[in-house]
Formats: sequence, C-alpha cells, structure tokens
Amino acid sequence: MTLATLLVAFLFLTVLPLSTSAQGVVGSISLECGDDPEINVKPGEYQDEVVECTVTNDGAILAENIDITEEWDGVYVNMAISENSFTLDAGESAEFTVTFACDERTDAEIEYEFTITATVTAWGPIPVEGTPLSQVANHTGDVTIKEYGLVTLDMPDTSSRNMQTSEEISITFQVDNDGNAADSIEIRITNANELEQLGFVIQSGDFLLANDVQAGGISDQLEFVIRAPSEAELEIRNLIVIEASSTLDDSKDVVDFDLIVEAEQESGGLGAGLSEVSTDDLALYGAIGGGVVFVIFLLIIIGRVSKRSSKNKVATEAPSEPPIEIEDEDELDFDLDFDDEEFLADDLDSMLDDL
Repeated sequence: MTLATLLVAFLFLTVLPLSTSAQGVVGSISLECGDDPEINVKPGEYQDEVVECTVTNDGAILAENIDITEEWDGVYVNMAISENSFTLDAGESAEFTVTFACDERTDAEIEYEFTITATVTAWGPIPVEGTPLSQVANHTGDVTIKEYGLVTLDMPDTSSRNMQTSEEISITFQVDNDGNAADSIEIRITNANELEQLGFVIQSGDFLLANDVQAGGISDQLEFVIRAPSEAELEIRNLIVIEASSTLDDSKDVVDFDLIVEAEQESGGLGAGLSEVSTDDLALYGAIGGGVVFVIFLLIIIGRVSKRSSKNKVATEAPSEPPIEIEDEDELDFDLDFDDEEFLADDLDSMLDDL
C-alpha cells in the first residue's frame, strides 16, 4: 500500500508543469514561534504565559494536512496547545497558541525544555505520513520561572523608643525572603538626614545589606545603633523610617515608630531645685522652717530670762563690803562696754520686759 502511494505521488509530480513546480516544493512546511516563555509567579501578579506560533504550507501546488505535536516532560508546569491539526492550501498559514501554566510561588530554579513539531500527514488526498515525503518543522525552546522578590522586615518591637540625651539604643531585626530565588536584601533608614539634622547620630550607618538570603529563608540578626542628641531643651519626637527592599524587583517592606528624647532637667542653681519642687512641698518646707526658727527664738528668750533672774537674786543679797562713796558727780566715768555680751543680753531682757 505504501509503495503504491509513492508511485502515485511520483507519477503525479512528473506530470506537473515545470514552471509550476518551481514555485515551491511539494510538501514543504515551516513553523515559527515567539520568544521563550518566562512565567511570572509572584502572588497577586501571576498569569499564564502564552506563546504564539504560525505554521505555513510552503508548497505551491497541493493542500497539506498538518498535525501539531509536542515533546514535554514538565512536572511543575503544564503545557497546552490550542490546535493540534490543520488543512492548509498551498501558501496558506495558520496560527495557534501554546499555553504554559503553574502555581504561584513556584521556585525560580525550575526550567524545562519543550519542542513543538508540525508534520505533513497528507498531500491533498494522498497520505504521506511515515514516508520520506512527509515533511517536518520543529521549534525548540525553554520555559523558565521568573524570579521575584518578596521581603518582610521582621522587627519584634515597633513601639516608641524613649531616650535620654546622649543615650545609645540598638534597634534589632531580621529580614525574611518570601520570594522564589536567593536575594540580597537592602535595609536603610530612609529619613536619616532628617534625624541627623535633629542631632541624632547613627553610629551603625544608615544602610545594611543581608547578602544571599535563600528563598524561604531568614537573615542573621541585624541592628541599627542610634545615639540621641546631646542637648534637648524641649522634648524631641520624630519618626524613624526603616525600609527593607529586594534587589530582584521593587518589592519592599517598611516599619516606622517614634524616637522620643526627654527634655533636659535644669541644674546648677537654687532656681533649678525650686523648679522641681511643687507648691505644696514649698509650703510644707516653709512651715517646718518657721517652726524651727520659732523654737530657737523661744529657747533664746527663756535662757536670757533665766540668766537675768539669777543676777537679780544675787543683787538682793547683803553686800559683804561697805559701799563705795562717790565724792563728786563730775568724776563719774560712764565706761559702757557695748561689746560686752552681758550688756547686750541685759539690754535685750529689758526690752522684752517692757513688752
């Protein structure tokens, strides 16, 4: 049967006009496809990858029956062809699509080779499949998974940081690589200039790099070290903004919180001490001080009165010696010693007696 078919085909070719056969070879075929597919599997952005192909009957005489087949051994990626057979007249073309699909988050290391084959199975009514007269066209390519970044800035404590002037704090964190490929993740304080203008000093620098964090992995512990301004007449409060970004794409994660520096307390004088004491405390201290002064004053008075009383008792006793006679008033010498303590005490006692 095959031999008969070949003889018929050969006889048919021999009767064709020479000029006509020059227009194209009977049974010739061509196949062209687009660029190799690269599937975007990033969550929220995923879509199937489609490759467009065109098959053409390059012959100039007969219609051709063409079958489309594929060679594929993909496990995590599916491949589907929209049409698997065509009947094309001489010089006619037809288009079909090849669709590649997989799950989101598929690992970027996965790669498969595929081959699409267009085979002539018949020349018009003459079957030629499996014979030397059956022409074949192939397209071979690779399907790959596009790398994507997805980072998480893992910072356990995002509460406000309270600081004293010149105090240093350490902000510790890690970064998670939730992408599908190894990633070098950049971490920076995006408002470093603003903080430095307020007097903060970023001891660790405002940029860190977590190198080669594997897909699904987590970095070593990282830290930013920040010193508060050395002076703060008033409270300083400002956001610190920390951003982690992927080097694979524009993926990023941001954390922010307040840095709070307490105002400096006044010191070095009485006014500073008083400013830290409440009104009630001042009243209490004043009452205590007044009481102490009153008690001291009362003790002094009692002591002076007791001393004066003892002197009066001595004065009432009979003198043991005869009185001294004063011959002339002009000879009296009023030698008053104002520096004598007894004089001052007696004078004070006299004033108190008058009261």
